[in-house]
Amino acid sequence: MATTALVGAHALAYLDARYRITEDLRAARGIVKARLALNRNNRNDRNSIYYVFESAADKERDRDCYVCEGVTLSWRQVQLSVNRLAHWLLAQGLQRGDTIALYLPNKPAYPIIWLACLAIDVVPAFINYNLTGQGLAHCVAVAAPKLVLFESDLSPAIADVAASLGGAKLVRWVDTFSKGAATEKGVEGEMVLDEGVLQQMSTERIPDERRKGIKWSSPCCLIYTSGTTGLPKAALTLHGRCATAFQVWTTLNSFGPKTRIYTPMPLYHSTAAILAVGVAWCAHSTVVIGRKFSATTFWRDVRDSRANVVQYVGEVLRYLLARPPSPEDKQHEVRLAYGNGCRPDVWERFRERFGVQTISEFFASSEGNGSLFNRNSNSLGAGAVGKEGWIVSTFQRNKQVLLRVDPLTEEPARGPDGLAIRAAPNEPGELVIQIDNSSPYQAFAGYHNNPAATNKKIMRSVLAKDDMYFRTGDLLRRDADGHWYFADRLGDTFRWKSENVSTADVAEKLGQVVDEANVYGVLVPSHDGRAGCAAIPLSSGQQVDFAALSAHVARTLPKYAQPLFVRLVPALESTGTGKQLKVQLRNEGVDPDVVKDEVWWLKPGVGYTPFAKEDWEALKAGKVKL
Repeated sequence: MATTALVGAHALAYLDARYRITEDLRAARGIVKARLALNRNNRNDRNSIYYVFESAADKERDRDCYVCEGVTLSWRQVQLSVNRLAHWLLAQGLQRGDTIALYLPNKPAYPIIWLACLAIDVVPAFINYNLTGQGLAHCVAVAAPKLVLFESDLSPAIADVAASLGGAKLVRWVDTFSKGAATEKGVEGEMVLDEGVLQQMSTERIPDERRKGIKWSSPCCLIYTSGTTGLPKAALTLHGRCATAFQVWTTLNSFGPKTRIYTPMPLYHSTAAILAVGVAWCAHSTVVIGRKFSATTFWRDVRDSRANVVQYVGEVLRYLLARPPSPEDKQHEVRLAYGNGCRPDVWERFRERFGVQTISEFFASSEGNGSLFNRNSNSLGAGAVGKEGWIVSTFQRNKQVLLRVDPLTEEPARGPDGLAIRAAPNEPGELVIQIDNSSPYQAFAGYHNNPAATNKKIMRSVLAKDDMYFRTGDLLRRDADGHWYFADRLGDTFRWKSENVSTADVAEKLGQVVDEANVYGVLVPSHDGRAGCAAIPLSSGQQVDFAALSAHVARTLPKYAQPLFVRLVPALESTGTGKQLKVQLRNEGVDPDVVKDEVWWLKPGVGYTPFAKEDWEALKAGKVKL
């Protein structure tokens, strides 16, 4: 028996080693192919990622390009629509390098508009369609667009901020998917762009001259990130970085013309825009665009569209698992799920219940200059956000590093020589990524029209005098086998519903109705990320009007940023410099066995109501979806 067990252990070790080498070679091959393609494109003056799409469209022609709610567009149909829209944009007087703001929900028009901008070297700013009021006005202002293209159904939000948009042309987009198009009240001074207008435009290809001289370091779009403080910042997303991601991801996951990717993720995020839409241009794959995520209809939509790959963020997989088991759970063609935020406790349960063979997890940020990935089809490294074998580690040597963090200052610790100290194996440390602005894959472009925020993300003299690294603001740990695991976020942000939430911004909004609030994120059972919690002091004798507070947060904050919990504390603690202390509050969370203060919660469909022990138990049992 002992001999049999020993042989079995050796066999398992052999299979694990073989698997590691295979996956390591796959990732290395993607990196090499990306670098060769970038060099070739640079030599041929074809750095624009527009050519990635055009090459696929010229070859695939009548094959499915985009599918949405039963409507299918071929590559050729998309190409003709892109040409028409590009000519229309040119007719509006747009010059190379100009920006436009794109404020649309998920629909085929989204990638078509992006492609039309790429064809004429105009930069679209992808605005979160959940934003309204000050947040919306700010994001548009940051982009300084010549034109704001918005969904017909979102007209009221644009009308509310139209006076503050600085003279940009307002263009209302109306198409098959604009549900309120027939009755929607327009915005004063707007233009209306619909199929009738576009049919009058030429379908001729935009000449190469319009894209001549585009560099890999030129921006191809602006994607917003909340950052560490304040309102959202517009990350400059570069042609070279996108082209690298397209090729690496295509190779890593073996995507091709028969791949059908279903994504209900928002197209204004890099996850869907770059790793679904853009990757599909490289792989010649079909993208099935879900208008909005619904756990109830997810698998039905997947089956109806014949998708064989699905995209997720962590909450998506958890919500799917929370649905009652069904005989149809494995009645689909999906072979791979990819995205970010799949927690270790979800990983194997999702794979086993739904029969999805491979989970391809990644770690990256919109503005960052590096990434981690873990394509995983067995239990080895399940739950890791990245893995590196010997080959990939050779490519990445000193490029992506974990630094020990001072627990008091939350800044990287430095040794006697003034240089940063590497974190030990399995020790959480801040991930920093080496900056090389002469490299398409290591450059850090920063934020559009925000040099102060850009400089704040750069750390100098890290491993050598005067070197530069990008600070992710994230704590990770790396084990001895090369697996990377997410640990936490640094600073005054928390991540909820796949969005980075600025505590300062939320506190500012709450300050309009309460004297003071300390905002932080708390862990909640059966949910990913951290939910917003606001500690409000009673020391000033203030009484909280929770009905008014419910209405205020609904009006002034996006849903993902609304504090789901309010803790009434005797007083707020702060440092000598006036900085609010959050660590203890964050660690205590809202567990009634730990927190003796009165806690209220934003009960779904009700508003703020007292948070009781039975509510906590319902969360723990997964009976409540926040």
